[in-house]
Amino acid sequence: MATTVYFDLDGTLLNYSTSFAELFAQTLPIEVTTEMSETYSEQVLRNIRNLAGRPYQRAFEAVRDEYDLDVDPEALAAEYVEMEATATRISHAVVSLVESIATRHHTGVLTNGDGRMQRRKIEIHGLDELVDEIIISNEVGARKPDRDIFEEAKKRLPADTFVYVGDTFEEDIVPAREAGFKTVYVGEEDQPNAPVAANTTEELAGVLLPLLSTGSAE
Repeated sequence: MATTVYFDLDGTLLNYSTSFAELFAQTLPIEVTTEMSETYSEQVLRNIRNLAGRPYQRAFEAVRDEYDLDVDPEALAAEYVEMEATATRISHAVVSLVESIATRHHTGVLTNGDGRMQRRKIEIHGLDELVDEIIISNEVGARKPDRDIFEEAKKRLPADTFVYVGDTFEEDIVPAREAGFKTVYVGEEDQPNAPVAANTTEELAGVLLPLLSTGSAE
């Protein structure tokens, strides 16, 4: 039986060495206030959730306009994307796990976010050379927990069994199950409704590989 395994990106495969607020502060050539950082964060999240194009540039435009700054939003957005992408970390254990699964099953990344940002993260860590497919919400016009993004993922890599690995129960695990995926939850938060779970990404191999060999993920 053919099996396809999709992974969430942020918080599942990748973690961060620097906070988003610190990255924003490092991007602007001025002293950043808490209000500026909050404005930027709110704008980025709103744009991404609304599936808007150029979400980071739009957010910098909003900060420029609200605080009357002499900055170039397009250049700042490009710099920020590179800074955030390079601030991500992936453990050797996780890379080895993806490599191992990719030799026997179709694999993909299914993530919410901006295509430019998410693809840069994937590229930096060489994940684009390991997985067969990349599904990004702002590129396909649907975002988790919308079932449509999971259905698109199934179309891209047809299989008898689909597995999704994610770190957010309501946004990843619940909708994936509803779309017919078997699921693996990654996170320290106790989730009694997630019988297949790992506390950290480093522990994933211990639960995911046996499940793929037995087909018993839920």
